[in-house]
Amino acid sequence: MEEALCFGWIDGTKKKLSETEIGQRLSPRTKKSQWTELNKERARRLIYLDLMTDLVRATLPDLSPESFVIDPRIMQALEADPEIQQNFSAFPELYQRIKIDNIQRYGADVELFERRLEKLLTNTKANQLFGAWDDNGRLSSYKKNS
Repeated sequence: MEEALCFGWIDGTKKKLSETEIGQRLSPRTKKSQWTELNKERARRLIYLDLMTDLVRATLPDLSPESFVIDPRIMQALEADPEIQQNFSAFPELYQRIKIDNIQRYGADVELFERRLEKLLTNTKANQLFGAWDDNGRLSSYKKNS
């Protein structure tokens, strides 16, 4: 995935080709491409490590922390339970952004939005991080390792 990002490509849907093979389409990003918070962080890492081409850097979305805005419905749900709010605020900031983005990008699909929000609230209440969000530690440690 990182190599595709370096050259301005986006990963598409995976498709099972056989019992042992999976294919995945890669396409060039356009100016209107939507970037997940996970891919934005991957891009930040690649820039930090000087692995992103100049051509792609010129087409990146706003990567500033201020560009991420939390949907008020999610904020309200997190703040409704003090234990959830406390647990969530103690989680890594990267985890918070990626998990919130993974919910709010489906805001128009009410059922999916609610299902993902409920999963976040349930896991947060149990004080548990869940899902892939850190590329096995690469995203939270790249600045520490320099």
